Amino acid sequence: MSDLPLVGARRFEAYMRWSTYFAVSIPVGTLLRSAIEADGLTGAPLAAVVTALVLSVVLFAGNILVVNWSIDTLVGRERRLLTGGVVAWALVLVALVSVTFLIPLPAMGMTVAAAIGSVAASFVPVLDARRVLLLNVAAVVLSVPLVGVEDIVLVLVGAVVISFAMWACWSCSWMLRVLLELQKAHEVRAELALANQRLRISRDLHDVFGRTLATIALKSSLASELVLRGQDERAARELGEVRRLAEEAGTEVRHVVRGELRTTWDSELAGARSLLESAGIRCTVTGDPVPEGRAEDLAWVVREGVTNVLRHSAAAQVTLATAVEGGQVHLTIANDGAGSEGSGEAGAGGGTGLRAMSERIGALGGEVTARRDGDWFLLDAMIPLPEEGTA
Repeated sequence: MSDLPLVGARRFEAYMRWSTYFAVSIPVGTLLRSAIEADGLTGAPLAAVVTALVLSVVLFAGNILVVNWSIDTLVGRERRLLTGGVVAWALVLVALVSVTFLIPLPAMGMTVAAAIGSVAASFVPVLDARRVLLLNVAAVVLSVPLVGVEDIVLVLVGAVVISFAMWACWSCSWMLRVLLELQKAHEVRAELALANQRLRISRDLHDVFGRTLATIALKSSLASELVLRGQDERAARELGEVRRLAEEAGTEVRHVVRGELRTTWDSELAGARSLLESAGIRCTVTGDPVPEGRAEDLAWVVREGVTNVLRHSAAAQVTLATAVEGGQVHLTIANDGAGSEGSGEAGAGGGTGLRAMSERIGALGGEVTARRDGDWFLLDAMIPLPEEGTA
């Protein structure tokens, strides 16, 4: 998975923090500007100005703490916000508002509006748009009493400042939410891709090595029996086959892991015939040619069906019959070993391999069924033909 969404979210989180820090520092800047633009401090008690400046700095520090809590909550690093700290923070706001009304400096109403807006903006990252709108209205309403001490134009400017600070913070938090959702979507997609890869490898290993291991077990058993009978030369040939199969299995493992494994109808039929004949089972193939669009899918059915015959039956004859009709291709694998002990359970019970095969064929709109007919066990597979044609 690409780390770009994660890096982008982290970078934007840092950008949002510092942007919000700047937004909630407006009261300090507004108060300093009022003091600097004043023609001296004539008529303005120095103690009141210093007190207001100290309260602005303390309010700014409280804003920073609440902003960090809000953003941490937004990104999932939720931590506790102390009730006592919030109460003290609110009292500082009240004290600042009270003091600024006593200072005869220009635009002190703007300082009050900025203080109210900065406090409201501190909570914005954890709120949705509706709650931000309500908070915005409440902050503006609280600034209405400034009409009595400030020019109406300045009050309107203060309302705009409050609204701008709040919605700028909310816009940043909304964008951060989008980036976090994108990051989560990438993580989920990577997990699904990994799960699908594991499922593919598991399925292919079962399909490929089920038959290979069954063949190795069969030939090893035959070689052991030949040694007991003193037929060492033939036993050696069988052991040579076992070694060849083991080497081929190693190659197939690499193909499975790389996703390069491809099964064809002709190669699977040839392999099934060879394997069944080496086990002393006669194999007959009849019926219509299999359309190219469904050849690989039915080849996997042949592989699983023949593997089950070797594992779970004492068949002497196997028949593979195909038919193409009504926009569907049918495959029936029949063996005469249904009367042997244990073969019925394995076939009709639908082992892991048959269940996986049913799911694979079912995903194509087809179905796989198993049934008995006297001493015969039949595995039927049906798959609709591709819409492009049957060729």
